[in-house]
Amino acid sequence: MKYLLPLFLLIHSAVAFAGGPLVISRDLPGWTIEDPDFYNAKQLYGYINGGAELYLEYGFRNVTAQRCSKADHELQVDVYEMRSDEAAFGMFSILRGSCTGTVPGATWSCVRPEQILFARGKYLVSVVPYDRHRDTRDAAMRAAKALLARAGKKDFRPNELFRTGPLSPGLQTMKYLHGPLALQSALASWNDRFAGIERFAMEYSRFGKGKKETEAAIIRFRSRRDAERFLRQSGVPGALKAKGWFVGGDGTSALVKGGKTVYFLAGGRAKNLRTRIK
Repeated sequence: MKYLLPLFLLIHSAVAFAGGPLVISRDLPGWTIEDPDFYNAKQLYGYINGGAELYLEYGFRNVTAQRCSKADHELQVDVYEMRSDEAAFGMFSILRGSCTGTVPGATWSCVRPEQILFARGKYLVSVVPYDRHRDTRDAAMRAAKALLARAGKKDFRPNELFRTGPLSPGLQTMKYLHGPLALQSALASWNDRFAGIERFAMEYSRFGKGKKETEAAIIRFRSRRDAERFLRQSGVPGALKAKGWFVGGDGTSALVKGGKTVYFLAGGRAKNLRTRIK
C-alpha cells in the first residue's frame, strides 16, 4: 500500500496539471480553496452562460474552475486551456474591455474592479471577486500572480509591425480575430468585408484620435480566392495584382504578400504608414 500512495499522488498531480495551473492553499492563507472542477468542450455550454461557441471557434480544450472563500468573501477562478497561445490571446483581446490596471509581469493582462483577466501561453485566466472589499480584491490579485507564475513563460507574439514597428501605437488595443463569430463579437462593422469567408486570422487595431484615427490589420487567408474576395468587398480589388500598396478611391489601401496575406490601412495616418511598411 505504501508503494501505491506516491503513484496515486503522481497521477492526481498530472491530472490537475493537465487541466491548467491551480490556486493552492499557500497562495491565499486563511482562505478555503475548493477542489477544482473540470469541464471539457461538450460540457462548456452548461458551465458558461452564452459564448461557448466563440471559445470553440478559437480552439477550446478545457476549463478548470475553483471557488475560493473566506468568511463572506469569495473568488471565482477559471483557467481556460486553449489550443494555442494565439487562441488564448484572441479570447483575451475580445474580453478585456476597458482596463484600470494590469497584472505585474503579464504581457497581456487587464484589471477591472469586477475581474482580473490575463493570457499566458495557451491559458486564459479569469479571477472574479464577488465583492469590492479590499481583502477580496487583494486576494484576487495574489491568486492571479500565483497562476501567472505557474502558466509558463510563453506569450503570444504579434507581428513585428505591431510589436516594435510602425503599427506599435495599436499594440495595446490589438485584437486577434479567428473566424466569423470573433468578427461579429469584436468588429461587426467589417462583416460585409468578410462575407462568404469562413477561415482567416487577423491582427487588428484602431488607434489615434480625430483626424489621425487609423485602422490597421494584417490578415492571413486560407486561399488566394478568399483574399481576392476580401479585397473586392473592401473596395480595393486591384491590390491583388498591384506591385506594392494599392489605394482605393476612399483612401483605403492594401498590400498583398504571397497572394494570401493582406496588409490593410485606412484613416488619417494610412498614407504615412504606407511609406514605412514594405
